[in-house]
Amino acid sequence: MMSKQMKYYFIINKWAGARHSAETWQKMHHLLVQNQVEFDSVVTEYPRHAIELAQQFATSHRKGWIIVAFGGDGTLMEVLEGVQRVDATIPLGYIPAGSGNDFARAVGLSRDPYLALQQLIQTTQPTILDVGAYQDRKEPVVHYFSNNVGIGFDASVVYQANQGQKIKLSKWHLESTAYISALLKTLVKQKGFPMSVTIDGKTQQFKNAFLVSITNIKYFGGGVGIAPQARLDDGKLDVVITEKLTLLRFIRLFAKLLKDGSHLAMPDVFFATGREVLVHSFAPEHGQVNGEDLPYQPFDLKVWTVKQSFWFTLQTK
Repeated sequence: MMSKQMKYYFIINKWAGARHSAETWQKMHHLLVQNQVEFDSVVTEYPRHAIELAQQFATSHRKGWIIVAFGGDGTLMEVLEGVQRVDATIPLGYIPAGSGNDFARAVGLSRDPYLALQQLIQTTQPTILDVGAYQDRKEPVVHYFSNNVGIGFDASVVYQANQGQKIKLSKWHLESTAYISALLKTLVKQKGFPMSVTIDGKTQQFKNAFLVSITNIKYFGGGVGIAPQARLDDGKLDVVITEKLTLLRFIRLFAKLLKDGSHLAMPDVFFATGREVLVHSFAPEHGQVNGEDLPYQPFDLKVWTVKQSFWFTLQTK
């Protein structure tokens, strides 16, 4: 049964899911009214608007409300950041309506928005989970993410996929093929780069890094199991790094990655977990966080975990 005293504030990104989410929200709005759920809603108007909306609402509504991100992993990240700036004990809900929906996959939320809504309103108590925090060490501002930060190959794939391909393919509901197309392009173009990573004080150097993923969850890229051992309640991040591989070795690695997670045991793959990760790339590279592009630049990041209250029941496989 729905907890009677809870009210829901939906922050809607109508551009999520290659623009399908606006149509989904119209149907969901009708369902909420029909079922006499107490809610309010607002639609984002520009990039990073969800941060402002979540921060403003969290400042003035600390009790009795669930702030719900309605969109993709990028929308969730923005709403998370707005809430974290005010009070991490304010529960955060999520209706996945994006292209990748990796966070929903990781926590056991249905990727069908209507079933996810049922899960949301049937929840009776919050769940405390880890989320990531990161900071450019040249700047004081801290940002937050639910999924992962990537530098190199996966970030270049995200960059390519975000260059309008998802929108073009949305007509046929084939957004995920944007990632496959981008992956093949990037595999040819992406070069290795020098970088260092320090995990809980222990430094490792890489002369020819290719894929660098610092992740809070098991998945990236729309369901690819990059870190199969990742947990959302251990206070640690999983770090997966490969150096530039021959095409044949990359195909072998990718096949293992898609199949069963045994890629972590390959000698070509560096894997470690830790509470604090410092990553320094010495040349400009593409970066991504929660599937959103970071500026093309040399990176000097500090990454760690903090806690956040969520309004769903964690269900992991």
